[in-house]
Amino acid sequence: QTGSVAGAMRNLSISPQSKNYRMAWVGSDDALCHIGTGLHKVPLARLEEVFLCMESKTVRVLEVIRILGPFPNVRNTLMGNTSILKPPSGRDDGKSKFRIEYNSMIDGTGKEILAGKEDNVKLVDLDVLFADEKVIVCAVPTEGDEDPFVSNGSKVLLFVQEDSMDEKLESLRAA
Repeated sequence: QTGSVAGAMRNLSISPQSKNYRMAWVGSDDALCHIGTGLHKVPLARLEEVFLCMESKTVRVLEVIRILGPFPNVRNTLMGNTSILKPPSGRDDGKSKFRIEYNSMIDGTGKEILAGKEDNVKLVDLDVLFADEKVIVCAVPTEGDEDPFVSNGSKVLLFVQEDSMDEKLESLRAA
C-alpha cells in the first residue's frame, strides 16, 4: 500500500498540470499551523479558506484570512518545493512522507519575502494516508506508531479537489 500512496502523491506533485485542492477539514489548529503561517491567530482574524496547489514538484499554499471590521480579506501565499521521502529501511507503516520546503511567501500586501538563508527555509513533513486526483488525506507526523486518528483526528488534514479556485478566490475578494 505504501507504494501506491507514495506513487499517487508523487504523480500529483510532479504533474506539469496544476492540481488545486481546498482544505475541507482539519482536526485542530495545531495541524493547520503545521502547514500554514499561523497568522489567522492574530486578534480579530479568522481563517476563511486554505488552498493547496501542486505543479511540477512545486507547491503553493494560499491562506485567505478575514479581518473583522471594515478591512479587506488578506491572502498569504506560501511557496516552495515538494518531495516524497522514502521510509527508513525495514519500516512499512502504510504511510508515505510528503515534504514541503517553503522558500518564499507573498504576504497580504503583495510583497514577496524570500527565505534567504537555509536557516529560514521552513520544512513541513506530512504523512500521506490517502491520495488520488480528487482527495488527499494527510496527517502531521506523530511520535512512534501513534495512530493519527486518535484525539478525534486532531492531526489530520483533508483536501478535496477544487476545480474553480480562481472563482472562489474572487468570491472571497482575495484574487
